[in-house]
Amino acid sequence: MKNEGISIVVHNSLSTLEDNPWRQRTEMLEFELAVKWFALTAHKEGKLAGFMHLIRHPERDYEWYCCDVHAIDPYKRQGIATAIYQKASEHLLQYGKACRMTASVSSANLPSVKLHEKLGFFNTQEAPRFIDLNFGSDETIYEHYFAKEYPARNLPIHREILSKIARDDNCDIQYEVEQSEQDPTRKVFILWAGETPIGYRLAAWDKPLLLPEWKKHLDNQCLEIIQ
Repeated sequence: MKNEGISIVVHNSLSTLEDNPWRQRTEMLEFELAVKWFALTAHKEGKLAGFMHLIRHPERDYEWYCCDVHAIDPYKRQGIATAIYQKASEHLLQYGKACRMTASVSSANLPSVKLHEKLGFFNTQEAPRFIDLNFGSDETIYEHYFAKEYPARNLPIHREILSKIARDDNCDIQYEVEQSEQDPTRKVFILWAGETPIGYRLAAWDKPLLLPEWKKHLDNQCLEIIQ
C-alpha cells in the first residue's frame, strides 16, 4: 500500500513539537489567535514527511478546521496527506461534540481538490472565513461530517427524540423500539452528529432516515456514519 511505513504523531502542545518549518506558524496560532489546536506530523523512514494543523472553531465547538496540509518532497504521492487526514478524523472522534471538518481549497490546486473529494469532502462554494486567517480569492470551503449511531432504548428521552425525527416517516417508530427490546435481532439506532440527534436507522434498512437539513449532507456524500 502507498501509505505503508507512515507514522502520524498528534502534538497537543509546543513542547512536543519538534523543530520544523511549521513551528513558527504554530506559535502564532497558539499565542496570537488563542484557539485550541493540534499539529499532526507524518514521518516516514525516520524523517518528517508531512504536516497538518487542526484548529477548533472558537465559537462552534463541533467544528474543526484543517489547514497547512502538506507533503514534503520526496514523499509526495505516497499517501501522506490521506494518512494525516485519517489520523485527524480518528482524533476528533474522541471529542463528543465534534461532527464537522472543514478545509479551504483553491480551485487551481487540482491535487488538493481531488484529495478532498476522495476523502468525502463536499465543495460548499462558500468563501472561507476563520478567525483572522487570510484566504485566496479562489478558495472555497470543503466540508465533511461525522455521525455516530447508538441503540435506541424505550426511554422517555429516546421516545421524545424519535417522535420528532420520525414524524414524517411512514413508520411506527415507537413500536419498532419496543420490539427491539424484546428481540435482539431487531435494532433501532439513533444517529447523532455530535450532541445533535439527526435521524435513525432500522437494522433491516440499508439507508438511514435523516432530518431534511442533514439528508442533504448524505446526498452530497460528505456525511460519514460511524457504526
